[in-house]
Amino acid sequence: MQLNLAEKLFNNFYNYGPRYLSHNVLSHIFPRPISGFPKYEKLVAGLSGLEIGGPSAVFKPGGLIPVYDRVGSLDSCNFGSETIWEGKLTPGRSFKFSTEKPPGIQFIGDTTFLTEIPDMHYDFLLSSHMLEHSANPIKALREWRRVLKPRGSLILLLPNKRWTFDHRRPVTTLDHILSDFNANMGENDLTHLPEILRLHDLARDKAAGTYEMFRARSERNFENRCLHHHVFDVPLVRQMLEYSGFVVRTLEEHFPSHIVAIAEV
Repeated sequence: MQLNLAEKLFNNFYNYGPRYLSHNVLSHIFPRPISGFPKYEKLVAGLSGLEIGGPSAVFKPGGLIPVYDRVGSLDSCNFGSETIWEGKLTPGRSFKFSTEKPPGIQFIGDTTFLTEIPDMHYDFLLSSHMLEHSANPIKALREWRRVLKPRGSLILLLPNKRWTFDHRRPVTTLDHILSDFNANMGENDLTHLPEILRLHDLARDKAAGTYEMFRARSERNFENRCLHHHVFDVPLVRQMLEYSGFVVRTLEEHFPSHIVAIAEV
């Protein structure tokens, strides 16, 4: 298959580094925000939400879906009090996501078990490149659905494996994901570790260091949650959302590395 211009530019960016394509060049080739942004904005404007992980660059001004300054309020849940992505976190009203909005509540705990949050509490939920780090994505999605109000919305971003360090790995089957759900798989699962160690493209994951460093970190995944347990494509994302009780409103790919979904309770 012949690569289009965007694909060629992306491959050159990986092969030759940031000197080949500056952020400014990329922003001109792939302008922000996302096409159809008003429909995303409408889902959060003046409303109360929860972000799984974060704060995320994709939701900040200049990001693909810059909704932070439009929300009414936003809380967050991260798996631990210190993460590779956010550093040290303090539970309570410490989630700083926007200079235009007061901080939200920072919850600490696994997002498959949001014990501090009552049923039907939020109008919307945001998640950017987090669900792949969960060993039990159906359990996570069902818990997220529980805390959303009727007609509440989920804005979900997942990695498109074609453009990430997962590009050599096969897409996970729905049967496998359902088997993990039915077995109540915990976040300490390392079932996929042999495949990851064999097929992970370290050339596209410079932060992981050498193979030996990557393996050592991966074996401690319960502490750091860096592994991508599962690999997704658009059909699988739809299947997972619908199985979890969501109605899919939008599902599409966005360059360079996103599968983007809007789903509704």
